[in-house]
Amino acid sequence: MAESVMDSNELGLQEWPAEEALDRFLSELEFHKALRRPEHENVPLAQALKRITSRSVAAAMDSPHYYSAAIDGLLVRSAETFTATRDHPVELSITSGNAFVEMGSPVPEGYDAVVPLAELEATNRGTVILVKPSNPWRNVRPAGEDVQQNEVVIPKDHRIQPVDIGALAAAGVEKLDVYQQPAVAILSLGNHLVPAGSKPQVGQMIDSNSLTLSGLVQELGAIPEILTIAPERLEEAGQALKEAAQKADLILTVAGPSHGTALLSRLVCDLGERILHGVALNPCQSLVLGVIGGKPLIGLPFHPVGVFAGFESFARPVLEQMLGPSLSQEDLPRAQATLAVPFKRNYSGSEEFVRVRMGWVDDRLVAVPEVGGASTLMSLVRASGLFRVNADVEELPARTNVSVRMLSPQRSLHNNVLVLGTHDICFDLLRSLMRASFPELTLHTAATGGMKGLQAIKAGLCHAAAIHLFDEETGEYNVPFLEGAALPEPMVLMNLCSRDLGLIVAPGNPLKIEGLQDLGRSDLKFINRQKGSGTRVLLDWHLRKLGLNPEKVGGFPREVKTHMAVAAAVSSQAVDCGPGISTAARTLRLDFVPCIKERLDLLIPKRFFARYPVAGLVQVIRSSRFKSEAPQQLSDYDFSQTGQVLWESPT
Repeated sequence: MAESVMDSNELGLQEWPAEEALDRFLSELEFHKALRRPEHENVPLAQALKRITSRSVAAAMDSPHYYSAAIDGLLVRSAETFTATRDHPVELSITSGNAFVEMGSPVPEGYDAVVPLAELEATNRGTVILVKPSNPWRNVRPAGEDVQQNEVVIPKDHRIQPVDIGALAAAGVEKLDVYQQPAVAILSLGNHLVPAGSKPQVGQMIDSNSLTLSGLVQELGAIPEILTIAPERLEEAGQALKEAAQKADLILTVAGPSHGTALLSRLVCDLGERILHGVALNPCQSLVLGVIGGKPLIGLPFHPVGVFAGFESFARPVLEQMLGPSLSQEDLPRAQATLAVPFKRNYSGSEEFVRVRMGWVDDRLVAVPEVGGASTLMSLVRASGLFRVNADVEELPARTNVSVRMLSPQRSLHNNVLVLGTHDICFDLLRSLMRASFPELTLHTAATGGMKGLQAIKAGLCHAAAIHLFDEETGEYNVPFLEGAALPEPMVLMNLCSRDLGLIVAPGNPLKIEGLQDLGRSDLKFINRQKGSGTRVLLDWHLRKLGLNPEKVGGFPREVKTHMAVAAAVSSQAVDCGPGISTAARTLRLDFVPCIKERLDLLIPKRFFARYPVAGLVQVIRSSRFKSEAPQQLSDYDFSQTGQVLWESPT
């Protein structure tokens, strides 16, 4: 093989519509007979959980296998009780026949009813009095009432659940036939990847994708095998793919960061048949689908979110076909949720998986789109679910209802506290302390900007809004906006902290930036915060006060949504400076030029303020632990008013 990699156009990189791509892939796999169901095997009942039956399973015996008492009571012949009434009771002697029995006791021949203890009145003559007749077989379980011998207990193509195992055990089944579990080979490519558990050197990355895929494969009932990482070279990677095809029913390959899926596409062309390269599905547009050695191959992009999206869209359906009708995409846990803020596409023309954080606000399930690119693994960890946006949709307004594929149990969503608005690093400390004090609670924050946070709380789409809205006329924060706002219900404004807003600059401040007035310099590249955020409003006001025209600030229209995003842009040397807070600068070992003091408050509906779970957040904010630890971690913040109610709306 040549050691060159063909360019993506030569390899036929296209953007097939995702549904069309899947249909074509499955059709080609059928043609290649690459979707064969596994052979069956006979396994002990104790090992059958989550396995899929390859034949129907019949009862080996009746259940119950004898006539038995259904309750505790007196065993009788029903004919002896037919005349019993309250006016003319029947008196029966307690004999070896008419005996008291417990539930499950055998009912001997000749006896056909069990009288409840509550219907009996004992006498001092060793007899009992009955005032109510009993029909034949009253409170008696006949043999085979639950299931009869040779009756089908579990059908073919059924995924065994815990209750199924109990029913089969009661029916005398010891072993059953199930399909063998498909073997899935997981191969990562990368010259600088090291397996999980290794200590990476500078320039090396841990292969986290393989373990993610392994877990997803196991959840579906297949057996994963993580192969040794192969370098991004045609000969070595090709040999690894050949070996994978020999031992597995499905090959999942994660492209390396250097050549991406271009190398995979070339290899599939050389070793088998490439079905397509490229789908209109963000963030896995460069996906490769093919067949090697009669085995399906799915080549996934390197970034974690793309790996997850590619598995859900293509690997899951293939495994479902192999495992049979017991699994279906329709069985995935889903929920209807309302978007708290608008979702705007960065580009259209392809479908997109959108990660969301979720929580119940009153009786409405609310979803907040997650900020983060395809390489941000933590955006999946923090996400409650995913929803899919069609290729022709450019924007979804707030209050749009979306169908969410759940990633966390729905019951946990009732313990999620949603805070929308201004971003601040102290939320990380709050999140940690909340988990320590209230393990069942989770604090979800979303950097939407203070104004959108205010709009969301007014619309009943979050539990609290983090705001630092600056009023240009009074020079005050937040209160002037609230006094003039048409709030739908009584609310409380509680202080969280005060902080310095300034310019994040490179280490050592090599360009000698001293303050906002320097933004007019022609040698500076600037990055801004988004319109509507409190930082942006405050910055715009101070620039006007300085008489500085934003059009003369290089990069002023370029926007990001968080302080950390500003710091990341400066750290990567894409820009020279941007507005942010000192903690974001320190996190990435950058320098900070303080410019403006600002106050950050939480706006909370009064009815939530003392009601769980929001009350848990309030308690943590007011705790001595937060007030002692926060200044240690955020030394240039002011926590003197933390937890104080600064304003209440009229009742």
